[in-house]
Amino acid sequence: MKKYLLAITMAVFTVTNVSAINDDNENPGGWDFELPGLTVTKNKTVREVKITLNSSLSFGFIGGVSQAKDVSIDMGQSYEIEWGDFISGKARLGKKDFMRIGLGFDWRNYRVTDFKMFAKDNRGVISMQDYPEGTEPKFSRIHTFSLSVPLKYYHYFNKNIFFAAGPELYFTPYGSLKTRYYEDGEKRKITSGNVHQNRFSVGIGAEISIHHIGIYYKYNPFNVLRGSYGPNFSSMTTGIKVTL
Repeated sequence: MKKYLLAITMAVFTVTNVSAINDDNENPGGWDFELPGLTVTKNKTVREVKITLNSSLSFGFIGGVSQAKDVSIDMGQSYEIEWGDFISGKARLGKKDFMRIGLGFDWRNYRVTDFKMFAKDNRGVISMQDYPEGTEPKFSRIHTFSLSVPLKYYHYFNKNIFFAAGPELYFTPYGSLKTRYYEDGEKRKITSGNVHQNRFSVGIGAEISIHHIGIYYKYNPFNVLRGSYGPNFSSMTTGIKVTL
């Protein structure tokens, strides 16, 4: 997985030998196709290629929603890191409004830090169990990696301030489990892959940005784990987004 993501990143950032033809993007009714470092624009009067940096980096804290008994996601210890709009396209609706669809990478850690831990049995079913007797808990977490596809409406109040909101589709091909605790002063670790994460889900997101720095909120009503393989819990996220 890491090698695959590195290959994609290197391939995209090799797109550098591009020069500007025109810089007028005030006209509505066209579209833009964007990669990090590259924008291709087409509208009724302008065809342009220009060097830009079109993506975003987000860091947020995750809270559990609709949690099953004994599941208590610690929002202070659970977090999301997202590289958004790695690839994107947008259709301009007016001088201050457009729709944008993108593709990004999303990493999430759902941690519990009380006296319960995620445990996986021989059937692959995950449940909440007590830590082994006489041990000192540290944390237990479910980690997921997703491809995110947001479709958002953007409104610019001026060139430095905008608001955006819309649905977000997630494809989650990877999930893992890790638990850490101390036993007789020694660190212990339990890990497992294939946690039967919910591979497809849809949420909503909103953000407001001022001078490339903003705050965002996401809500995803779908369970993180498939219902027959783990306890129910969904999520909401709030954090900071830097638009590049």
